[in-house]
Amino acid sequence: MILIKKNETLKVASVFTVKLLPKDIQQLALFLDVDGTLYEIENSPNLIKPCFKLQKKLQTIRNRLGGALALISGRSLDDLDRIFENDKISVAGNHGAQLRDTLRLKEYQAESGKIKGIAYKISELLNGQKNIEIENKGSNLTVHFRNSTIDRKEINKIMFEIVKYEPKLILLEGKEVLEVKPLSHNKGTAISYYMKTKPFIKRRPIFIGDDISDEDGFETVNKIGGWSVRVGNYKRSKANFFLPNVKSVHEIMEQLLKSR
Repeated sequence: MILIKKNETLKVASVFTVKLLPKDIQQLALFLDVDGTLYEIENSPNLIKPCFKLQKKLQTIRNRLGGALALISGRSLDDLDRIFENDKISVAGNHGAQLRDTLRLKEYQAESGKIKGIAYKISELLNGQKNIEIENKGSNLTVHFRNSTIDRKEINKIMFEIVKYEPKLILLEGKEVLEVKPLSHNKGTAISYYMKTKPFIKRRPIFIGDDISDEDGFETVNKIGGWSVRVGNYKRSKANFFLPNVKSVHEIMEQLLKSR
């Protein structure tokens, strides 16, 4: 049986713990965010490097789950392939705008010209502000300002003014990052896609993420009877459970590895 501890009396998220019998693991599908979940957040996304130990762990869990493991990230597929060395795990990149499983690739046809134009406008308005990193990912545009002293309200206002006249795009706030992305795709739509394909069909989904961009995924998982887990105990999160940090995520993964 599967045991999940939750404090029903307080109606607040409790620490996520899993105890599995060997047969139970075949009932689960696992979805994992990358930055802030599998890896600690770095000052620049380029500082995240491949980790053989993590890749091996993910492959073993994937095999135990009969293939029902997917990474759901805001990074592009190319960048995820750099980090995970294209190891045949199902991957959703650019917040669901790119989807790949072992058989197929589906990709939102990006309005790359519009994204490029937005990137140019942002560069002009920021007027050479140092330590701002603008990352054009084709269908998405990410502005990293973790290392900048720029006023957060100011950059939010600049980005909002640029995007508000674009009906097919949305501005997403994250941890020291702002993202312009297609309105029609998010981490929830990515999880929904996988749950309709083999080997995810008819399994109970678990989604673990750490940021505002993961909230769509939490909502989707909740609606279909799964377990949503946010890294960090955020009172406003839609997640039903939480884990305190990246280390605790890896501890959950170790529990899955021990289920034989």
